Amino acid sequence: MALVRAAVAFGAMAALSAGTVQAAHAAPRPAASTPAGKARNLKSKIVTGRPMRKPIPLGSRRFAGPTPTVKVDILDRDGNAPPDANVSSVTFMAFGGGDWFDGTPVDGHVEGAIPAGDYAVQVRVKTDAKSGATSTTLVYRSKVSITADTSLTLDARQGRPVTASVDRADAGVKDLTVQLMQDLGSGPEGVAMDGGTNFYITPTGTDGGLTYTVQALLTRNGAETGSPYVYNLGAASPGIPADPALRARTSALAAVRTTYTGEGGPACGGSHAGADWGTGMVLLPFTGLGSLPTTRTEYFTPGLDWSTDEDVTGGDCGFGFDSTDVRSRSVNFPRAGSYTRGWSAAPLGPAAAAIYWSANSGPDAEPAMFVPMLSSADARSQIAPYANMTGTSTLRDAAGNVVATSDQPGTAQGWTAPAPGQYTLTIDAERSAAPRSDLATRQHDVWNLTVDDGPKVTLPALRYRTALDSGSRGKAGADQAVTVVPDGTDGTPTLRVSCDDGVTWKDVALHKDGTAWTGTVHNPSSGYVSLRTAVAGVVDQTVIRAYGVR
Repeated sequence: MALVRAAVAFGAMAALSAGTVQAAHAAPRPAASTPAGKARNLKSKIVTGRPMRKPIPLGSRRFAGPTPTVKVDILDRDGNAPPDANVSSVTFMAFGGGDWFDGTPVDGHVEGAIPAGDYAVQVRVKTDAKSGATSTTLVYRSKVSITADTSLTLDARQGRPVTASVDRADAGVKDLTVQLMQDLGSGPEGVAMDGGTNFYITPTGTDGGLTYTVQALLTRNGAETGSPYVYNLGAASPGIPADPALRARTSALAAVRTTYTGEGGPACGGSHAGADWGTGMVLLPFTGLGSLPTTRTEYFTPGLDWSTDEDVTGGDCGFGFDSTDVRSRSVNFPRAGSYTRGWSAAPLGPAAAAIYWSANSGPDAEPAMFVPMLSSADARSQIAPYANMTGTSTLRDAAGNVVATSDQPGTAQGWTAPAPGQYTLTIDAERSAAPRSDLATRQHDVWNLTVDDGPKVTLPALRYRTALDSGSRGKAGADQAVTVVPDGTDGTPTLRVSCDDGVTWKDVALHKDGTAWTGTVHNPSSGYVSLRTAVAGVVDQTVIRAYGVR
C-alpha cells in the first residue's frame, strides 16, 4: 500500500494513505422515498450504501467437519467483566468467504461451537467512569486461528484513544467515525464501524488487508450550527496503528470558500460530508449553516473522494423529510490550496436519469423512475417525492395511449417494461407553495424514448449555468450569458426565453462553448426569466421562473 505525504497523520506517522483505497462508483439507482409513517429528520448523520453482513447466532446451526468450541472473556477499561448492557455481541468473521457468527455475552463471557478456521473477531465495550462519562472501546483482532478448542480474552484496556485535532485553537470535534475494511475472501468489505468523542480502539495487524479509516468533522467549539468553518478530515492506514490519533495542519488542506445561495424566500441550510473509502458505505455527519444565503470556509483532506450534499429547508430550520430540498455531488480536491464553489445556484431543472423496469410495487418498493427535478449546474437533487411539489409523470406509446402513470412528478414505482417501441415520458410539476423559493414554479419536460429488451432506458437532460447573485437574481435590464450543458446527450440544443411566465417565447442563438452551448439573454426590468431548452427528437424541457432579476 503506497503512502502519500499529506496534512493528516496518525500519531507520529508523517503519511496519509490518500487514494490507496479506491472508491466504488456503481451506476446510480433511483433514490427511494421514505415509507409512510417513517418521516425522518435530516439533521442527523446519514449512512448510505450497502449494510455490513448479518452474523448467524452461535449454536443456531450444525456443521459438517470439525467444530471447536471458542470461549471468550471480555474486560472493560477497568479490567472488570462489563455489565451485560455495556457490551455488544462478539462477532466472528470467517476468512475464505465463510459465514459470520455472533454470540451475546453474559457476565463478560460467551462461548459456542463454530467451524474450524481463521476469523477476525470484534466486540464493543463501554466503560462507565466515576465522573459519569462513558467510553466505548472497539476490541478488534485481525486474525484468530480456531482449529481446536480456543480461549480468548478481549481486553478493552489495550485500546488507544481515537482523537482528532487541527492547528486551530477554537476547533472542536463535532463527529468522529472509524471504519474498518478487510478482505475475508470475497474482496474488500466493511467489517466494523464505530466512533464518538470518547472512543478507543485496539491496535492490530494487517491480516486480510485490514485497513483502518477514520474521518472527523470539526467546527468552532464543536458547534452543530453557525460555525464560520468546518474541517472534513480523513485518513487511512494498513492495520490499526499504535497511535490512531488524527492530526492535521490547516495549511496542508484544501480550503474551499463555499457560497450557499438563496432562492428568494426565508430559508435555512445544512450540509453533510463523508469520505468514500470504497467499502460500499459512506457516513455523512451533519452541520447547520443557519439562514441562507451564507458563505463559509470548508477544509478537506486532499486526494480523497468526498460525498457532499446541501439541505435547504424553511426558516424554521426543521429539516423534515417532507420540507427539505437536498442536492448532492462528489468532490476530490487533488492538492492543498484555495478553492471556491457554490451550492444550489439557479437555474434548477432535471438532470440525466433512467427508468428501471421493475416487477416490484407497493409503498416500500424501489422507484422504477427517479428524475432529479431540482438539480443545479453541478449538483443533483435528491429525495422523492419532492417538498412542496405536485404533478404527474406519464408514459405514452407512439399512438398517445397511456402506458403507465404516477401522481408524483419525477418519480414512479412498479413500472414494468412495455413492448419494444417508441414512447414519450412527460413530467409536469408545480412548485408554487415553497415559501423558501419563488423559482422553478413550474416544469414541463418531455422525453422521446426507444424501449427495447434492456433493463432500463436512459433519460438525458439539459442543465443550466449562469452568473447570478446570492439570491439567484440577475441584473435587471442587463445582458445575461446563459449556458446550456448537455447531460447524457450529444445533440445540439436550442434555447428560448420568456419574460411573462411562458405566455410568449423568444429564440436565443447559441454558440458552442467547449462541451456546452452559450447564448445571451436580455433581462427584463423586473420579474423573472423562464427557459425552454430542447434537443430535437430527444428531450424538450421548460422551467418557468428559472431565475429572477433585480
